[in-house]
Amino acid sequence: MAKKKPKAPKPRDPAEALQEMERPHVKWKIVAQVAAGLAVLWALAIGLEPWIGLWGIGGVGVLTAVVLGFAVYLWRLTRKSQAIVDILKGATDEEGRRAALEKLRGGGKGGDAMRALAEAQLVARDNPGQAMKILEGVDLKKAPAVVQDDIRANLALLYLMNNKVRDARELADEIRLDRQPQPKAKAMYAAVVSEAFARTGKADEALKLLETYDAADPEYGEVGAMLYRAQVYTFLATKKRGRVKQAMQKMAAVDPNMLAAFVMKGQNPQLTKTAREVLQATGAVPRPKMKMVRR
Repeated sequence: MAKKKPKAPKPRDPAEALQEMERPHVKWKIVAQVAAGLAVLWALAIGLEPWIGLWGIGGVGVLTAVVLGFAVYLWRLTRKSQAIVDILKGATDEEGRRAALEKLRGGGKGGDAMRALAEAQLVARDNPGQAMKILEGVDLKKAPAVVQDDIRANLALLYLMNNKVRDARELADEIRLDRQPQPKAKAMYAAVVSEAFARTGKADEALKLLETYDAADPEYGEVGAMLYRAQVYTFLATKKRGRVKQAMQKMAAVDPNMLAAFVMKGQNPQLTKTAREVLQATGAVPRPKMKMVRR
């Protein structure tokens, strides 16, 4: 009897992870350290005024003004990020998603990168093509530096999910992990970059990058499944067949729906075969039954 083609599981709803989003906050410890440093500079400048003159005090004043200006910029950016995260946290169902989209789109036009990123994350589940268009329309040169790599990573992820590997690689080459202070977001960057590398001829570099991230670390949450996905492509490219299946099994333990991508048309036959075996083992896809014919 011919094997029945397994139906791909429904992709995980991105809104399920919204409640786990970390709300940006001011790092007061760093603020206190900077303030203490400025206080010491002012004390030294005033104490050494007979030797350094007003020029020395003026230099400290300029430095203080620059630091305060940057602090105000970061404060406003943090407040804006908090507002957007609060909007996203309400998008846990269809009604909440529609309300969140209305709020995001009602914030005015003009290429707001943070709002565009949030909007793309909400529409990606039902319309990844539209999500890609939203992110492609962002002018990265006008986006805050801390947001540019978020746009690149999320757009590259959409490209990878839709097999636009070369486009993903171009973005991955521009992503700098050292600019991202949040461990979970940095792990997401690493997953995207390593998968793009592995699928475009830089598997050794992808493997080296993935070795620095423990996908089982609970701090990474659902991003762990993305790291396992990157491992699958990396191990395939480096001819580590046994580890491909191990990575898929670990991915299934985090989110079996993510294995659906490997059973879709156009995937590598080896990945499709292995993914079906893992899905059948988890019960997500029923095993093919054999009929005994009596004569």
